[in-house]
Amino acid sequence: MSNNKDRDEPAFLAHQCFLKKDYTAALQHLSDLENLVGTSNKRVQHNKAVVEFMAGEMKNVEKFKNAITQLSGLNYLDVEVKDMTSPCLLYNYAVILFHSRYYYQCVVILEKLLSSKSIKDARLLQQIILLMLEATICRRTYDKTIEIAKNHGEPLKINNEVSELFERIISRAQLLVGQKVKLNLKPDSIENIFVIAQQHYINGNVKEAANILGYYKTLKYNYDMKTQGEEIWSAVNNNLGVIYLSIKKPYLASKYFQHAIKEHLKAMECEDSEKLISCKDRSLYVYNLGLALLGTNNSEGAFECLVEAARHFPNNPRIWLHLAECCVKKCCSEEAQQYTVKKLGSGPHTRVLLSKEIKARYSTSGESFAIPSLSLEFAALCLRNAMTLLPNQEPPADVTASLIQVPPGIPITWKQRSELKNSALVLQSYVLLHLQDPLAALVSANELLAQPDASSSHKAWAHIYAAEALINLDRIADAVEHLHPPTIHDLVSVLPYQMRDMIAVSVWAKAAVCHILRGDLVTAKKILLQINSPKVLPLQMYLEICTGNIDNCHTILRKIRYTNPSIQ
Repeated sequence: MSNNKDRDEPAFLAHQCFLKKDYTAALQHLSDLENLVGTSNKRVQHNKAVVEFMAGEMKNVEKFKNAITQLSGLNYLDVEVKDMTSPCLLYNYAVILFHSRYYYQCVVILEKLLSSKSIKDARLLQQIILLMLEATICRRTYDKTIEIAKNHGEPLKINNEVSELFERIISRAQLLVGQKVKLNLKPDSIENIFVIAQQHYINGNVKEAANILGYYKTLKYNYDMKTQGEEIWSAVNNNLGVIYLSIKKPYLASKYFQHAIKEHLKAMECEDSEKLISCKDRSLYVYNLGLALLGTNNSEGAFECLVEAARHFPNNPRIWLHLAECCVKKCCSEEAQQYTVKKLGSGPHTRVLLSKEIKARYSTSGESFAIPSLSLEFAALCLRNAMTLLPNQEPPADVTASLIQVPPGIPITWKQRSELKNSALVLQSYVLLHLQDPLAALVSANELLAQPDASSSHKAWAHIYAAEALINLDRIADAVEHLHPPTIHDLVSVLPYQMRDMIAVSVWAKAAVCHILRGDLVTAKKILLQINSPKVLPLQMYLEICTGNIDNCHTILRKIRYTNPSIQ
């Protein structure tokens, strides 16, 4: 009996010191306990690891992680737990996983703890449920968050210490699944302000959302890297950037995202950034900035941001697709300026030479195409990555249900997966045509045309790119089939006027090329006369040269010079 008392006293004293944050004294009492029970006691070693970690202000993460995994008999990221007799130890392992952004593994461990029914400590059970709610929200599995709250949340509702936190988490989940929620939160804390602003944002009240975010200026708060692990200025600027990007103001959005990154870098310079709880969200802010810069047509800046985002989120097909878009915007935006026109001779002996600069099919620099660069070769690689991440499978019963996790964004549904794949196929066909690989471009275009859920816009462009590939392969009759007017008209009739105009120019221009290659110059000329676009002026020039109308050549040449001053 006295032996148990000897053991209980240092354990009790260590616990009291820990609650008072007197970690030095707590370690001393644990050492006394260790002398009594021996160094092989797992519980004592676990408590010592926790106290040492807290004494070091949660900065020696690697040492704590190694201690926890060794005591639990697990390798880091392993979730195959066999021994469930130490729930507190496993909970701490889940905490490490959570702050290391391994949310799935964290949820698996917590689910096993809940199902084990071996937790006797009510406070520990409460912490497990709260962490599980937060982890499922971070995984964007909001339905699961609501289910956990329904099955395990009743004790938390009536606990005054955590009831507000519980309500805030559930409100976030309900908003994000689209439920109409009447929030009972007051804008008296930064956390509440963010949730209220999010409700306005989701409901389309973006101006009100921005105004609500400004409420934080009226609060007295101690919200910094040391106490909360997050820099509030970064979060506010990021959210404002998201708001302005959603209303198609990318220039304004990019400024807020840049401010978010600057504030985050400033916060990361302090010693507190080494803490386990520190919120290292730079990759998220950089990804958002990349999207905003892409919207401003700053392909170089967007590319740099998205390359960094791809290193952190390599399984997100959207990032790879956006990287390809950056390359295309940079490499193909000056397409109309690649013509050179020269006049030779005079009078009846006048000759006009019209040529277009042709890029080599593949770069001859000797560099690997896998090295990020604003090139069409790298764009082709990015598009292959995107399609690899969009698996071919049978559509699920519910095409609107979450299908693929794509951090840092919300999971994509089957419908979104199909739209992404179709976009990648269209862009791939375009890129391969520019890389002078018409056979591969034709394969991509035909693959898209075989998709049952391809949009009218995607199908129209696929027909155009397929026709161009077939022209390059000298299969003119097959190319004409893709340019069949009724087919194209049906596809573009539902599109916006500007898109219809772009497609019409491309279709008629390629139809004219087909007639030229067949030798029917008269029909080709009639077609081109119907197109009011500087893009077809070189073709018109070619036809006038072929038919010997030198005077008309001079007129067209003046138009070309007017629309493109760089031509020589």
